[in-house]
Amino acid sequence: MRRAYSVFTFAFGAACLHACAGNPITSGTGGAGGGGVGGSGSGGVSVAVTGGAGAGGSSATTASGGVSGGSGGSTVRPTGTGGGGGSLGTGGGGGSTARADAAPDVAGGGGGTSYDAGTGGVAGCDQDLSGTWDLYTTSLASGSVAATLVLGASGFTFTMTRGQLAYTAAGTKSATYKTSSGTRLITVQNTPAGVNSGSFPLALGGHWTLASNHETCTLDVASGTVKGNCNGRPDEYNVAADDWPYIIPSPENGLHYLFSRTSTLASQFGDFGGQWTAKSDTGSGQGCVFKVEGNTFTSTCVASNDFNGNLHLTIGSDCVASGTTPSGLEVSGRRR
Repeated sequence: MRRAYSVFTFAFGAACLHACAGNPITSGTGGAGGGGVGGSGSGGVSVAVTGGAGAGGSSATTASGGVSGGSGGSTVRPTGTGGGGGSLGTGGGGGSTARADAAPDVAGGGGGTSYDAGTGGVAGCDQDLSGTWDLYTTSLASGSVAATLVLGASGFTFTMTRGQLAYTAAGTKSATYKTSSGTRLITVQNTPAGVNSGSFPLALGGHWTLASNHETCTLDVASGTVKGNCNGRPDEYNVAADDWPYIIPSPENGLHYLFSRTSTLASQFGDFGGQWTAKSDTGSGQGCVFKVEGNTFTSTCVASNDFNGNLHLTIGSDCVASGTTPSGLEVSGRRR
């Protein structure tokens, strides 16, 4: 086999939670503060014999943002009624007016101040790999090489020093490959099929046709099998030349490739979890065995190219990825 396809894509932003209790007023007896998250508390009761001001309840902050403060308290005479209990994330209401004598009312206290809005949670990478990734490969011979991957349900952009590959999944699908010598268009056609790719945000299922100036590849992706075939000009041994991105696999022209799942395993990559075998119709005996389980991808290949050997890649729920390639490169990545 000339090449094999691999998976590269990867925090969980925790939301902040605050709770606030109401304060009693100095000239009377204060009630309990408004309820925090998880239950209702009793409202603050302001009992001011001399007409003191009631304090409004402050609000707690929910994970998706702060809510407004409680209502201002009205003057409460000795027979006054306390405010209602606070609901989830909201301070209790102020006390109402119930006069026992003809004394003049005193203005109620101001409403409680709400906390700053909390930051909404961001899905961990075991749930969604969408985002901007900084990727690196490191070797003793060449040092570190950096790349950037921007990934989402609408497409991806992969950028490194020698070029950029961009794919648009929304609307009319298309891909572009940019290098210092110009921009090339890759036509993308897809007849969708239902395949669960788990945390990988792009839709992968169905029949695909990818065509550049001189190369055409087809790919059929189902939940248990992946089939591929490429054809180019008669004098071209594999899918390459100047109109095919060097940063993606280059299969041999005219061969048929088959990836078959032999058993299923629980994985964050949905239907791709399991044991897989990969082979072509060369009859050479070359091929690969893949295992996708949990957050880990491994492969062992017998091949006459750089894929010969073992590959290991782990993508943590903290959005840090690391691994090694058959040629001895260390690979790593982190989502911003």
